[in-house]
Amino acid sequence: MDIPMVDKNEIKIFILYLMDRIGYPLDSNTVCSIMHQENVVSFFSCAACFEELVDAHHLVDSLERDPQGNVLYSVSETGRCIATELNDQLSSSIKEVSYRSAIRHLSFMKRGASLNYKYEQLENGKFKVYCCILEHKVPVYEASIVVDTEYEAKAMINNFSQRPEIVFRGSLAVISGEANYIFEDMS
Repeated sequence: MDIPMVDKNEIKIFILYLMDRIGYPLDSNTVCSIMHQENVVSFFSCAACFEELVDAHHLVDSLERDPQGNVLYSVSETGRCIATELNDQLSSSIKEVSYRSAIRHLSFMKRGASLNYKYEQLENGKFKVYCCILEHKVPVYEASIVVDTEYEAKAMINNFSQRPEIVFRGSLAVISGEANYIFEDMS
């Protein structure tokens, strides 16, 4: 597959957009791996543009380090303005595919995520299941469903607590239309 982005300014806008949307500091290798993984841009072009963004102070040292000691960068206020003002120049399909790739690539716990889940019995004897994923104490995923039995409620809570990334990705796929094959037999 051809690399869709070759224009340096487009690549820089995309790096700023992706990092701003992810919302927490990342190292250059992680960002470039995400973009290269989806064939958005070559790894080397991404790395060169990333460095230019650092030199221009659109990406700044967050003063945090990953476990290997790599510098983690954040989008500066100027970089955030660029990402906001110019992201409409980017293909929406490339933006969405890359963001979903980033979500898959980055673990919830690495992103500072925590889980909140519970179930309660309703007056009609059914059970309401509530599941929430928080990133830095802000909900990024919330879902609730009513089921017939406590057994079902406990099974759902157990599955969510053991596999929150899978539940999140599955929900995202259905809502975004990536899993339309599920609906093919429902006509």
